[in-house]
Amino acid sequence: MRNKDSSTKTYMKDPRHFADFFNGYIYHGEEVIHAEELYEMDTSNIAMVPYRKGEKRITIQRYRDVLKKAVLMHSETTYYLFLGIENQSEIHYAMPVRNMLYNALVYNQQVETIAKHNIENKNYKGDNEFLSGITKEDKLIPVVTVTVYWGTKPWDGPTTLKEMLGAMDEETAELVDDINCNLFSIIDIEDFPEFKTELNELFQLLAKRNNKDAMLELLNQNEKYQNIDKDTAYMMKEFANIKLPRKSKKGAYNMCKAIEDLKQESQEIGEKIGENRGREQGIEAFILDKIEDQYPKDEIIKKLVKRFSLAEAKAVEYFEKYSAVSV
Repeated sequence: MRNKDSSTKTYMKDPRHFADFFNGYIYHGEEVIHAEELYEMDTSNIAMVPYRKGEKRITIQRYRDVLKKAVLMHSETTYYLFLGIENQSEIHYAMPVRNMLYNALVYNQQVETIAKHNIENKNYKGDNEFLSGITKEDKLIPVVTVTVYWGTKPWDGPTTLKEMLGAMDEETAELVDDINCNLFSIIDIEDFPEFKTELNELFQLLAKRNNKDAMLELLNQNEKYQNIDKDTAYMMKEFANIKLPRKSKKGAYNMCKAIEDLKQESQEIGEKIGENRGREQGIEAFILDKIEDQYPKDEIIKKLVKRFSLAEAKAVEYFEKYSAVSV
């Protein structure tokens, strides 16, 4: 688990992958966010909150997977966003609350930073602005957090806070805020957004990882799988359980060859299982036939040893198993 979590963080932290993911997720493939205009942010979020009246404050600290500040131009206007990714290798049944806390801590840090700046520079007007440290003109940068689920089982957990809450009347429900964990479940998606990087090939493959024939068909239809870079190839290895072929002189991997080898290995295992089943069925039929002809137990065991090249103990085990069936 630890290796997979580390792999997803490193891969999605790459500015090219990060920008491409959000361009696909938010802007349907339009290149609005550019990798060179992303700024790495501290992923540790801290807030001091009072526990009880009269007691000292306690510290809440959470570590996010990936958090970046994006400067983007859209519809002739410059926007600023905090974009975060939370990677999940397993289903997390409290994900909406977890993301809600992450976002709240980022907003809280913004408030504290602005307040500190205003107080130091005496930007406030009146007691109300001094109390909060925030002026009427101050604005916070929006925070968007997406949960990327890499697991093999369909996501069956809640995706919104209200899905986690108990029963309540309509009047109360109108007052309860909701939050969406913005789930991107690779295994559940059939129609992926348009990605420009190898995120496209990676996600398409992982969505079909439970069906080797479907994986092979996908790879045969897309020539890009014949030339996959090292980082993406290792993600495919880790999350689709694929043995990597030898890399080319340019350092790329032909994943078509990897899937063909995987399918061949599965066929060989299946054939071996079939052979073993056929052999055991033959042993069963032989024993039942001899019992029907009223051969003594000792003679049947001797014939089993000779006919099927069995150790005597194994022959006795088979006899006890199938003679009980004939009773």
